Formats: sequence, C-alpha cells, structure tokens
Amino acid sequence: MLNLCYMKKFIILVSVLALLAPVRMSAQFSMAAGVSLGVMDGSGVGLAFRATDWLNVRAGYSLIPSFLIDEYGVDLPKWGSNPASSTALTGRLPSSGNVLVDYHPGGGSFHVSAGVFFGSNDFVRVYNTKALPDSYHNVGISYYADGDTEDVSKFYRIMADAKGVMTGYFKTGAVRPFLGVGFGSAVPKGRVGASFDLGVEYTGGLDATADAVNIKGEQQLITLNSAGVRKTVHDMAGPSSAVNKYDKYIDYIDKLQSLPVLPMLRFSVFVKLF
Repeated sequence: MLNLCYMKKFIILVSVLALLAPVRMSAQFSMAAGVSLGVMDGSGVGLAFRATDWLNVRAGYSLIPSFLIDEYGVDLPKWGSNPASSTALTGRLPSSGNVLVDYHPGGGSFHVSAGVFFGSNDFVRVYNTKALPDSYHNVGISYYADGDTEDVSKFYRIMADAKGVMTGYFKTGAVRPFLGVGFGSAVPKGRVGASFDLGVEYTGGLDATADAVNIKGEQQLITLNSAGVRKTVHDMAGPSSAVNKYDKYIDYIDKLQSLPVLPMLRFSVFVKLF
C-alpha cells in the first residue's frame, strides 16, 4: 500500500515544478510521464520536464513491492519455558520520492544526473513474520552493547511486541543526495523512449537500531553492532558451530554502518505527453 504522506509530497512537488516551468513555453519545452524499475528503489512512476535542449528535470515516486521480498528461516533455541522452534525474518524498504536533474552534454543520449532521494529515515525495517514464543514477550533477548558483560549500563533487553513481533531498523538520513550517469532521455524526442541510469546514493552509513529496555527499565532506541549481536547469538545458540551459521550475516551490521554510499541502478520507459 502506498504511503499517502509521501504521495501527497510527490504531488505537491510535481505541481511546484510545473509552476516553475516558463509561462511562455518555448518550442523546446516538453513533458513526459514514465515508469521505472530499479535496484534499491524498486518500481516507480514519474514525470519529466525538458527545460532546455541539454537539461531535463525529473520527479518520481517509488517503492519495492512486498511480493519481491523474500523471507528467511531462523532457528530458535530453547528459551525460557519454550522448546526450540523457528521463525522467519523479512525486510521492508519504505517508499521514497526523488528529484533529479539530467544534463545532456551536446544534447545527446549520454547524461549526468544529480539530485536527491527522500523518505523515511528508517531505510530498512527487519522483523519476524511468524510470532515469537511467549518467553520473548516476558523476558526478551539480552543484549550487551559491544559484547561487554561487565558494565551493567551496557545491558539491555530487546522485547517482542504483544503480537510476538520483534523489529530492528537500519536508519539513515531522510534526504539522500544522488550522483550518476546514464543513457537515454526522460523526455524522448519521439513518442516513447527509454533511459538507463547508474549511480550512487549517499547515505552516510546505515545504523542498525532496535527498541530496547535498559537496566533501569526505561525504553530507548539503541544502536547495534556486530560484537553485541554476536554475543547475543552465542548465548542463545550455545555451540560455536551454531553461531558460525549466522556469522556472515552478523558481519554485515558493521559493514553497512561504514558504507557511505549505496549503488543505484534503474531502467525507465517514458511516454512524451507534449
């Protein structure tokens, strides 16, 4: 389901761009509508305006449909009064808007693009799709920041909600600059045209976070790291052979935090309106 808040912002943005267009339209001014499919932003719709022979302006709205996102099974050890069981994890990327300016040197097909993507700062939401056992509601999962078991101020409990769902987030800025290159035009010379874009979106790193309860019983949002998560998994899974199964995934927590940009790849088809 589309996020109505972002859709309203997109409509307002398109309206502003239309108002900014020259009142006295020159022969070169054109407008096109299109659809797109890309890596990191999924499927989308958009409008494009030709400001000059060398310059196009694009505004779009996109999301990744839920049916394109897989679930991954996770084994749960005996915990509290509950026997060993399993659940499934999945992730969701929120919808996002974007405004891009395409510069076509010499008016050709090749273009350099710059602009911004904007949306929720919860860049990825990770949660279980199968309810966790009751012990996760009552006791929660112990988490030691940095894996430090000596400092009680670094001890937390990550709890499931009333429906047995435990949620984590990868957070970043709500506004993310973009720079890229591509071929094709968002405002085709003919009736229909295509555009291919490749670039990077600046995130500044993705912080893994979760809602937790500290030693004083206060709820707060904490930042997770691989050392702390590995300690938690070790305590739950027991034998090191079981821990190793998840090691490659745990390491991504720190890698994503230290990665300032994410690659963007998109293919679009536009229909010229006028």
